[in-house]
Amino acid sequence: MPSVYQPRRPRASPLWQLVHHGWKDFLADYEKHHRKSLGPLRPNTAATVQSFLRCGDLAAGFTRLQCPDCGHERLLAFTCKGRHFCPSCHQRRTRTTGEWIATAVCHEVPHRQFVFTIPKVLRGIFRKRRHLLTLLFHNATPTRQDAFRIRLGLPVGRIGAIAGVHTFGDYLIFHPHLHVLAADGLFTPDGRFHCMPAEDLTPAINLFRHHFLHSLRDAKLISPRKLADLLAWKHSGFHIHDGGEKPVPAHDNAGRKRLAEYLLRHPFSLQKITWNPTTKTVIYRSKRHYNTKRNFEIFKAPDFIAAALLHLPPKGQQTVRYYGLYSNKSRGQISPIPDRIIRLPNPPPEKPPPAQILLIPAPPKRRACDMRPLWRDLILTVWGGDPLECPCCKGTMKPVRTILRREEIQFFLRLHGLWEGIIHLPRPPPPPFDIETVEPIEPPWQAVKEWIPDDEPDLNWFNQARPPSESEPDPFDQSPTWQPEEIPLGDGRTLVLDFT
Repeated sequence: MPSVYQPRRPRASPLWQLVHHGWKDFLADYEKHHRKSLGPLRPNTAATVQSFLRCGDLAAGFTRLQCPDCGHERLLAFTCKGRHFCPSCHQRRTRTTGEWIATAVCHEVPHRQFVFTIPKVLRGIFRKRRHLLTLLFHNATPTRQDAFRIRLGLPVGRIGAIAGVHTFGDYLIFHPHLHVLAADGLFTPDGRFHCMPAEDLTPAINLFRHHFLHSLRDAKLISPRKLADLLAWKHSGFHIHDGGEKPVPAHDNAGRKRLAEYLLRHPFSLQKITWNPTTKTVIYRSKRHYNTKRNFEIFKAPDFIAAALLHLPPKGQQTVRYYGLYSNKSRGQISPIPDRIIRLPNPPPEKPPPAQILLIPAPPKRRACDMRPLWRDLILTVWGGDPLECPCCKGTMKPVRTILRREEIQFFLRLHGLWEGIIHLPRPPPPPFDIETVEPIEPPWQAVKEWIPDDEPDLNWFNQARPPSESEPDPFDQSPTWQPEEIPLGDGRTLVLDFT
């Protein structure tokens, strides 16, 4: 039985609550407590957080969905479309990009994920200089290609890889490393793919270590003495991890998508966050840490925000890159692959033939924006409920209008009974003000006198006579001896004149 779509409640998220309660304290204490680790506060950082606070909030605007059959309406809130901070929007981009990588970029050949890590002593170099993370890209993927070429004896073989940099580890510590989704072998120009046999990664690790350290030395980030010291370490701290499992088979599209989504994953998980509104603290749960011997960490709200923003990349920085046969240039220039198998001549007996399979035709050339699923299809795939299905008559709801003006937002939210609890009404201006428009007005001085309490200081002028002016042709007599004039009418009644 299909489930009924229920819009998410962004303000019920523990991340929204802790950011809402801790953002002002974070800004107030930024220069004192957080500038040392984060550097100057970038404008796009504050804009990202403000956009996240409005993501999915009906108060920031929405689209009206209406059923043409029964007239039932639903309000669809806007999203921030941000990455690396808003978990909902980042996950949507992860799913769409992962599907595109698995079907339109990767060939149907075995794939494997490699993780390149560096020692702790070098990680601080990249904390405030994120542009230097390019050195990880420039050394990791070419190292893997060189190791493949040496192992297979193919100097013209090309790798197919997608690399993504991660700056986060458990408990949001700063841990820059590189995830590479690569074809487990090399492509050759004659239309064949040579599979990589089982290998020892130690030579590749040493090659990556030397390339990376010498690139740091060329960039004058370490001294020659430090370079020699690091090269002399018995346990270098450099490592390449291949998962320790068999590669994803050529026909396993779901497996390639799973690896691509892990490559693009969010820095932290909402399921691991527990917000305590009483103590204003955050409990973040993860794997058991080898140093603290516990599986959780406690943060204050500003400290958790600082730890999360540490992994927000600068504006315009590329966090995912494509190499070899999977690069944009190669995918645009690749020639059609022949349908027949081209076999190598028989190798000499002393040298075993390399493993090879026919390279099937390349995936169709499709852009990621063209493959981006509709919001309806994505919700239907993930949650199993159609967001456009009318809960009354099971018809298909259609968008009617986009609401952005505050007056219209308030009207429709009140109409649907969603105004209270969503909108925090601003404090009204000091009285007197118009009850309909909530605009301040200029009242006559009598109303001001009646409104201001008598115990306010420096208000004796209210009880003093004022000289007449041109702006007040009929001034009121405010002298203490003034009495209203009384005129007998002769029938027992008296006419009292309030002013003369």
